[in-house]
Amino acid sequence: MEIKNVLIVGTGTLGSQIGFQCAMHGFRTTMYDMKAESLEAAKQRHQQIGEAVKADIGKTDAEVAAAHANLSYTTDLEAAASDCDLVSESVPEDPEIKRGVFAQLHAVCQEHTIFTSNSSTLLPSEIADGTGRPERFLALHFANQIWVANIGEVMKHPGTDPAVFERVVKFAAEIGMVPIKIEKEWSGYVLNALLVPLLGAAQTLLAHGIATVEDVDRTWMISTGAPMGPCATLDIVGLQTAFAISDHWAQKTGDKQMRMNADFLKANYLDHGKLGVNTGEGFYTYPDPAYRRPDFLT
Repeated sequence: MEIKNVLIVGTGTLGSQIGFQCAMHGFRTTMYDMKAESLEAAKQRHQQIGEAVKADIGKTDAEVAAAHANLSYTTDLEAAASDCDLVSESVPEDPEIKRGVFAQLHAVCQEHTIFTSNSSTLLPSEIADGTGRPERFLALHFANQIWVANIGEVMKHPGTDPAVFERVVKFAAEIGMVPIKIEKEWSGYVLNALLVPLLGAAQTLLAHGIATVEDVDRTWMISTGAPMGPCATLDIVGLQTAFAISDHWAQKTGDKQMRMNADFLKANYLDHGKLGVNTGEGFYTYPDPAYRRPDFLT
């Protein structure tokens, strides 16, 4: 199964990073979004990522220029899908939205195209029946700042063709990731099985008014030596994504704390347009968040 052309569906924070990572490793990469303004934002992110990969992992100007040359941007899904070999989907964490997107893709992609989801919490089997090609569908999940946090979690569902699973494992390595093979479905994969409880605990502390955003993060940073706390991490993930996760599990399980956390985020942040780094404000204000200042931990 040859993979030359990659289609990124959803050009937010991680979608943009995945696209640049693929392009940087020689794959022709098309960024698709429904809105032209979303694509313009992705282009700006790609400029920033280009500078970051030079500073963080020593990429040269020529290598970054080659990555940009491999990138294209479009609002025309049919044209974007016509010759793609692999799709990476990063749309909102709602199974109905994802199934709808994959149904559209199935109608316009070639039969050989592999579908992957970058879902952070949903299981592939929750989406597979809507893809039209469940045997060629699985999860390929990335961490934020993937050029340095370079893991690629590959998780199949019971209907995934084993050959497709192995091909996606190989693809993850081809784009500079360390493949993490997940042989059995597990909510949260490995990374988020560890991370989501931390982020949920931070939301719970805030929703109950136990401590301020700053003190929640100070506690974690001082105690563990981490460069940022859970609230700063949530800003990078995006508070809309955090809300969608809490809201999904609140509806699915009836968990009252999940409901409280989702409602807290919506009332205090989403309803005011404070979605995190992408909007310039979330728990912190960007581009100069307080947690990066030298005196934050004192």
